[in-house]
Amino acid sequence: IVVSIDAQGHVSINQTSVQIGNLETRLSDILKNRPPNQHILFIKGDPKLPFQDVAELIDISKGAGADKVGLITKEIGNQQ
Repeated sequence: IVVSIDAQGHVSINQTSVQIGNLETRLSDILKNRPPNQHILFIKGDPKLPFQDVAELIDISKGAGADKVGLITKEIGNQQ
């Protein structure tokens, strides 16, 4: 699962747009159908954003049931 936020603050889950107010519910729905050892997701934030915006996504993800949250940096993203 990859949660992305662009420079304008638009959020998506695996390239599907989602409102920030619905993010926790959507992630909870996705995670509840996965085995507990697969409650892992990655967050990709635009480098122009303040880290506070990314930190908010981390908090929401943890609240939705994610056990592990990784960050996709610009360097990692360029290797894909």
